[in-house]
Amino acid sequence: MGVLVYFDADGTWQDTHVCDGSIAQQLLRYGLAWGRWPERESIAADAPLDAVLDHWHDEISALRERFSIAHIDRVTLTPNHADWATLRSQFITEHTHADAEIRCFLDGTGLFYVRTSDGFIGLFCEAGEWVALPAGIRHFFDAGEAPQFDALRLFSQTSGWVAHPTGTTAAPLPLLDDFVAQMFELTGNVVDDE
Repeated sequence: MGVLVYFDADGTWQDTHVCDGSIAQQLLRYGLAWGRWPERESIAADAPLDAVLDHWHDEISALRERFSIAHIDRVTLTPNHADWATLRSQFITEHTHADAEIRCFLDGTGLFYVRTSDGFIGLFCEAGEWVALPAGIRHFFDAGEAPQFDALRLFSQTSGWVAHPTGTTAAPLPLLDDFVAQMFELTGNVVDDE
């Protein structure tokens, strides 16, 4: 289940959106796109990229047309990943990309933060969901202390994932593990627009 949370400039948790239609509508205000793929039989975690692309052919074709995709790679992280500390420090540093970044979650979860004019939005994604961040948007990503996700990364340029750090320190926002814990504690702020 996708979850969208607004945070003010100080990093205080505000409204929470959990319905697909509400999440998609809220993200459009910031130029982001989000969606969910239909449920289908999963594909093996060690399947080659070509097999994954074949498995999700129709969905990826639609994203290719919509976003002019030139490069696709796959990132799979497990709790025992030897380089996670290094990768995590890169991912949680606020950055931009010169092109759009589209992430499609095949398994597991991840948390994106996007800076807005008056604070931040946090988008929790899980398997079967995708998000598209436009070029130049200030954001960062976390997968928790023990990452468990498998995702396709689609880019409009062949160079793939190239981050440009903003040099700005974000407000103290909860990383994935704390976000999930707070999500369950603060159910009183849920906004269900559907």
